[in-house]
Amino acid sequence: MTMKLLVATDAHIFRTPDGKHWCKSIYGYDFWKRYMDVFDEVRIVARMKDVPFMEGKKLLVDGDRVEVFGIPFYQGPKQLAFKYMPIQKALANVDEGCDAALLRMPSQTATMVWKHLRKGIPLAGEIVYDLTDDVNQKGANPIVKILNRMQSNNLAKFCLKANGVSYVTEKSIQEHYPSYARLHGEDSEHFETFYSTITLSDNAFTGTRDFSNHNGVTLVLSSVAMNSERKGEKILIKAVKTCRDRGYDVKAIIIGDGTLRSSFEGYAKELGITDFVEFTGLLPSSDEVRKVMMRADMFVFPTQGEGLPRGILEAMAIGMPVLSTPVGGIPEVIDRKYLFDPMDSDAYANEVCRLLDHKEKLTEMSKKNFEKSLEFRNELLQTKRNEFYGKLKALCRGETNSEH
Repeated sequence: MTMKLLVATDAHIFRTPDGKHWCKSIYGYDFWKRYMDVFDEVRIVARMKDVPFMEGKKLLVDGDRVEVFGIPFYQGPKQLAFKYMPIQKALANVDEGCDAALLRMPSQTATMVWKHLRKGIPLAGEIVYDLTDDVNQKGANPIVKILNRMQSNNLAKFCLKANGVSYVTEKSIQEHYPSYARLHGEDSEHFETFYSTITLSDNAFTGTRDFSNHNGVTLVLSSVAMNSERKGEKILIKAVKTCRDRGYDVKAIIIGDGTLRSSFEGYAKELGITDFVEFTGLLPSSDEVRKVMMRADMFVFPTQGEGLPRGILEAMAIGMPVLSTPVGGIPEVIDRKYLFDPMDSDAYANEVCRLLDHKEKLTEMSKKNFEKSLEFRNELLQTKRNEFYGKLKALCRGETNSEH
């Protein structure tokens, strides 16, 4: 019997006139293979936009045993409000022919899909982001605060309703958004686990680094979408300026693209450090991201909210020291003494300068981070994923978890 899994995600998918589906990063065909170790077919539910051609670097979504169920494309709450009714109409029979559903949460798209799933369909979630920091964000405008609270409440309800819940963190997100299994114990219909959703192939692990001969450093930050200041691009740029003003040879590479890229470029120009901050644009694959990151020395990520960011894990796998913030699951992989307030550019500058004065610390960080990254080898993560997906599949057959 063929078993089909519905997967809802916040991916942006683009359809060209030849009927092919594309994305700009992450969600290419290789991403969806992880579900087909257990399920026979996958239906992707995501925002879709028709385009005359796909410019720039891109990934093909289409492939054997994968179908795309596109809903009207939107970006941000204003566009969602305008497209809301057409989206609801499109989702009327979203799970027809599917045996189970897995929602990658939190996600506005996935939440809307959830409301349209038929009663009793086996349901699981992969929780990829901790909304707690968004809810507690200081200085947010009232509308954003309301939307964050609504999204947080939806996530909390989902974790209690889903049969299975997997988190990208080992402890932090599940403490804020507990599953039914966590509160009431696992049974034949409720289960919980944790694993990163990142895919790190064998060639992603390059070993440790020796910083004893470094007279300067290039910092790198990887942000998929530069549509807000929450990933810390300006904080990094300001830190580079401070370090250079103190006489340290510090540069930066910023990976990503979005509506605020020109603003960030303008900020670097305003500070007079354009020659020392490189913007690469969006890179579609982890292999291309890694090539750029290999040209840098230290990953600096002043983010205001996360789950367990793939950029940090990618950096650790190539032996990079990491400076970041104590949000989401980051403290589970990075020593807290290297985590700072996301708005404190001076703290990042001070630490970069201190580490350049004590290069043996950089080498020590490299070794520790690389060793930790080995826990995220894909073969280990896929084993945990398959076990989780297997429990979901067992519900489709009416089997108990004890039989697996």
